[in-house]
Amino acid sequence: MIFSADLDRTLIFSQRRLTGDVPVVPAEYRQGAPAGFMTPGALSALGLLQKRAVFLVNTLRGLEQARRVVFVRDGACRYLALQNGLYLYRDGVEDREWSGWVRRTVADLPLDLGAGADWIQRVLPGIECLSKQYEYLAVFFVDEERFDDAACGQLGSELSRKGWALFRQRKKLYLSPSAIDKGRVLDRVRTLEGDSDTVGFGDSWFDLPMLRACGTAWSLRGCELDGGDWGFPIRFSSAPGEAGTEEVLHLILGER
Repeated sequence: MIFSADLDRTLIFSQRRLTGDVPVVPAEYRQGAPAGFMTPGALSALGLLQKRAVFLVNTLRGLEQARRVVFVRDGACRYLALQNGLYLYRDGVEDREWSGWVRRTVADLPLDLGAGADWIQRVLPGIECLSKQYEYLAVFFVDEERFDDAACGQLGSELSRKGWALFRQRKKLYLSPSAIDKGRVLDRVRTLEGDSDTVGFGDSWFDLPMLRACGTAWSLRGCELDGGDWGFPIRFSSAPGEAGTEEVLHLILGER
């Protein structure tokens, strides 16, 4: 079995995203200080699941950010997919074949990332700044009071015709290649492992391609996916937040 899971608000939670009064332990450290948390039961269940399944951490984070997480840094996850599927590591080594496919795919687009980022800043109301521009991904901060969702939808349609996807998640706006996402990189891992039995766990719109590609999809009560009709079945925890994460991990273990 392949277990493909998002990190933030799925497996781990920042201090301000903790939802209840259940005990938690650090699962991420930033400059030596705890930055991400799980319940002790969730961390223990994840350790057991890692022994029974091929573990793929499938995150929007970059490599340095991901390696702050204890179960990434210690090599417990077999695969690490970064920046919405744009990079893939297997046992700590970059998958060069995947990287080459991504590079060729992006190079063939009629619009490059820099031009797309400039276009967004020039025409879209409510963009505070370009926060980060990686090799294939741009991240913007938005002013929620001035941001124009209708204009964003129109620009997103225009960018889509040029091979780029525009996603908003709260105060951030992301620009990335349409052909590459968390589901596509999961398909790559399935090919490498020769295993079609997959379980996915995620909480956001970015996770939908991954969850759709899985035999069983899990999410959390109260997250942005809860209550939506996504065209395929998603199982939700009965509890929100970190307690829900522990619940989901134990339920997955109980089915294996």
